[in-house]
Amino acid sequence: MKTHSRLSFFAITAFTAFTIAFTACSGEDGKDGIAGKDAEEVDVDSLAKVIRTKVTKTLWDSLYAEPYVDTVYKILFDNTYSENWMDSIREALIDSLKDADYDSLYDQLYDSIYNDIYTQNVIRSLDASIWSSKENIYGAFANQYRLMYKDFEGQSGQPTPIPISVLVRNTCEKKTKCRWKKVALKVWIEGATDTSTTTDFVNPDSTVILGTSLKFDNDYLLGLTAPKQEQFQIRAYALENDREILFFSESEPTTVHPMQVNGAELVGVENRDWWNAVWVTPNMDSMTTILNEVAKKLPNGTLKAYQQYTDDESVVESSYRVVKAVFEVLQKRNIKYVENDGIGSNGQKINYPIEVLRTKHAVCNEFTFLVASVLEAIGFEVALIIIPNHMFVGWHPEQGGSTLEVLETTLLNNKDATFADANEIAREEFTENVTDKTIKSGDAQVIMLDDVRSYGIMPNDVP
Repeated sequence: MKTHSRLSFFAITAFTAFTIAFTACSGEDGKDGIAGKDAEEVDVDSLAKVIRTKVTKTLWDSLYAEPYVDTVYKILFDNTYSENWMDSIREALIDSLKDADYDSLYDQLYDSIYNDIYTQNVIRSLDASIWSSKENIYGAFANQYRLMYKDFEGQSGQPTPIPISVLVRNTCEKKTKCRWKKVALKVWIEGATDTSTTTDFVNPDSTVILGTSLKFDNDYLLGLTAPKQEQFQIRAYALENDREILFFSESEPTTVHPMQVNGAELVGVENRDWWNAVWVTPNMDSMTTILNEVAKKLPNGTLKAYQQYTDDESVVESSYRVVKAVFEVLQKRNIKYVENDGIGSNGQKINYPIEVLRTKHAVCNEFTFLVASVLEAIGFEVALIIIPNHMFVGWHPEQGGSTLEVLETTLLNNKDATFADANEIAREEFTENVTDKTIKSGDAQVIMLDDVRSYGIMPNDVP
């Protein structure tokens, strides 16, 4: 096609260029038209743009199927040029092209127009729309949404990827000569996340839902002290011949909340209470110092989990010894029971163990997360015990055992309380509130951290 249409194609080249020439020609008789060797280089992109502007949408959509595209251009040129254009414009055009490199001009313009027709053909049957968008993103869970919302279905019963998803349609009817399309979805929040990409195929006369999880920058999340308004940037591309051809571009608002907020997630999230475990952080910066202090209170300055000390009669006795040392070390931190100030978000503000140690303020779940973090760092099988309006910690005295011991962690606030006191009060709370009935109803939860970690829920990285 490129060889047999050279003459007619150049004709349309000349037609489109006159608009550009007109802007450089102010005289009515064309005397100030630029000619000869001093002519400026022709802007091929502008020429192509004029062509696309002059061609109607209906014609443009049909060009990809026209076996003799140059014939269409010729007809268009003749019909348009027959209008009463000013002679001075035509003369100025001729002058400006006298010394042009016609072969080069033709090749560039041909390639530009052909590329545009090709692009339009690729994406003509594709469109897209926002399928779901999470209005509130909680930093405590943001980097684990892929797991939290695994196989999640919305009210429509269809997959609803979180935090953002797009419905892509291939409107080409199966009875026509069309085929599947490979598409890619790219999503990011400027300055807050990486660019996440998902690809899929969409068959003729069908739809797919594309969703992607986002990797939030941890420093960004740690820097939030209040909710922040952000925008999802969403782009959908057709993938053809190693090229990305954009057919959908959108932005969608969202609010990102600080990592200290346990906010409301969508109804239907499985094991919702398990996600409290993101606040149990055994790798926090102060852990080495705490473990060294605990070790000093144990025989030979040695910290062990599920190993028997020489002076003890059993592993169970040694386990009690270690947990007692942990209680006493943390009790000396003089952490007071103080309710948190609000943070401007809907949800409960929960400080991480490292923040509790710095502020020396905590509520029941924060005391629990602190003790659980230390016990998990030592190597104990740890449980979070959740009952109505309260939380405390549990652990297995024997590795893999069925017996669960418990500890009322708020007594760290009481300098006169003993480990035995904390153990006894928690036993009473456990006996009163935790039964098969309350667990089945959801009024009580015994969450083993080993199960949580195996499931994939990891501690948040809060140094």
